[in-house]
Amino acid sequence: MGTIRLEWQRRLASSKRIRIAVLVAVSLLTFSFALFLWWFFGAWLVLPFAGVEVVCLAAAFWWVEQSGSDYDCVEVGATSVTVVSVRMRRVRRTVLKRDWLSAELGGEGAGEKRSVKLRQAGRTIAMLEFLPMPEQHRALRDLRVALATRL
Repeated sequence: MGTIRLEWQRRLASSKRIRIAVLVAVSLLTFSFALFLWWFFGAWLVLPFAGVEVVCLAAAFWWVEQSGSDYDCVEVGATSVTVVSVRMRRVRRTVLKRDWLSAELGGEGAGEKRSVKLRQAGRTIAMLEFLPMPEQHRALRDLRVALATRL
């Protein structure tokens, strides 16, 4: 008996090296401008705010790095479907029975992220919210084909 394995991973537009270079460049520019204002105009209060700005920017870059390795994996077996979701380096593994399992596109409600949802007997698993909408449609089609295939 075989299994069908489907994987989707978040793709970032830039590499880690480029993101670090941008953070360093923006930090240097911010601190040089703050030092310029302090040195020539005596505006020393600009320095703490420049530091706060750089710390907030570094926190945002850290957040992007943490979510850069997010992925979802679905293994369709003869009797079960295993869903492994990794978000912010936390792994969530769920096993569902293959019978009466439905896959649909969800998240049209207020405040909901658009995602692919697996539903069975009152349980709902949302996944693939990090993919753009056309790729979610393609993933939903692939998932439905995998669920319809008899192993």
